[in-house]
Formats: sequence, structure tokens, C-alpha cells
Amino acid sequence: MLMRSDINPFDSQETKPYKNDPRIAAMTELVDAYQRDDIHGYGAILQKNKDLLADRFVAENIDEVTRNMRTKAVVKLVAPYTRFRLAFVAKQLDISVPEVQDIVGFLIMDKKLHGKINQEAGTVEIESRADLERMRAVTDWTAAIRSLAAFVLNEGDGFKSDDASQSLSAPDGPFAPPLHRANMPGGKRRGTRLPG
Repeated sequence: MLMRSDINPFDSQETKPYKNDPRIAAMTELVDAYQRDDIHGYGAILQKNKDLLADRFVAENIDEVTRNMRTKAVVKLVAPYTRFRLAFVAKQLDISVPEVQDIVGFLIMDKKLHGKINQEAGTVEIESRADLERMRAVTDWTAAIRSLAAFVLNEGDGFKSDDASQSLSAPDGPFAPPLHRANMPGGKRRGTRLPG
């Protein structure tokens, strides 16, 4: 119920009178911590109120809710990093390294995290899609610049290795007087095309 909804079951008219009941207060705090994504508060409430686990329904479902809390906390914690140690995450969230590795493995398999776990070193390297897209764009840009440079240097009239004085004095050259170009349709030179 908690994992699929943002509704606090203790905010309804029927449950308001019981909100301050000591047996219900712990559960209310637990729901509040869950909705705020406060992993440390959530853990403290469970530690302080061990009697919550005496309820069969709570005991059956608390592991799944706790796992969901920890998964969200791992995603939030590692978001700014491209590389991190499993031990760092375990220390920050106060859980075991094998559990962190299990959660990260689940996130990778579920494609919520794009990375690789190095079990020997105890590290995770995140592969950023933004970096891949940026590198692809830079590669495309570089290819376009090379193509343009090749065209200008090999095909352009003003940069051929012909006699420089001939290029300067030729009426159709790039340094032709403005009057000559004005006589052409659209004021452009004929026969010059840019690569498509």
C-alpha cells in the first residue's frame, strides 16, 4: 500500500482520532518517514519500535517496504557520482556492503542505473548516456568540420594552388569587384556548391 501511493492512510477522517494513540503513532511516523524518503528516520523508528514487528501484517510486508526505501536511497545518493565505492554507500545508509551490492545489481538489471560493478575493488562505475551523446555529437561535428575544410581547401577557387596573381586578377575569382558579382542573378557566383 505504501509503495504504490502517496496517500497517507492516517490522514483520513476515520483514522484521525487514533493518530495519537501510542500503538498507532509509531506507524504514523513510519509512514511519514517513508513519504519523505528519510531512510535514517525510517531506520530509527524501526529500531525504537521493535513491537511494530509483532503485528503479523507489518512483519510480512516490512521487508519489501524497507528494501524499497533503501533502493530509493541508493539511487538518490549515487546520482551525482560517476564512480563510487560500495562501502561508501553502505556507510552512508547504515546497511551492509552485500546488501548495497545486491541493490545496485538490481538497479543495473532493471536499467535504472547504467553501470558496472567491480566486485574485486568494491566499486561501481556509472556509464552516463549524456556523455555518450556528447561524444557522438563532438565526433559528428569533427567529421563535418573536416568535410568542410576539405571542400574549401580542395574545391574552393580561392585556395587552389594555382598562380596567386591569376586568382587575384581573374574576374570570376573570389576577389572579383562587386560590380561583376552584382550582374549575376542573386549576386552569387555560379558553380559553387557546399557539400550536403
